[in-house]
Amino acid sequence: MNQSMLYFNTGTEDSLCVPASNLYLIDAGNDVVNMYFTSPGGTLLSTVVLTVADGNSDAVAKSVGAAVSGGFKNEVITIADDANSVYCDGLISACAAITVDVSP
Repeated sequence: MNQSMLYFNTGTEDSLCVPASNLYLIDAGNDVVNMYFTSPGGTLLSTVVLTVADGNSDAVAKSVGAAVSGGFKNEVITIADDANSVYCDGLISACAAITVDVSP
């Protein structure tokens, strides 16, 4: 695999590592940032919900987008890791939820 991977962890042994190229969209508002990932065929496979500092969802959406599009190759980019308190933006307070749907 010749691409970057995005890493998320809720702090409760719920983790996701997904190719950055599978990011479909980032939706922000009401102090949360929702990230949607698709399969190469376009089917929605997973979502990640990040909680952010009060009134900063737009800023975090922009910084996450910049981190993802930064041109990194063959790296794991930590977006939100609650287990180790590592975030790509200091305004992210938690990785609130990871949902994966791999049904055929």
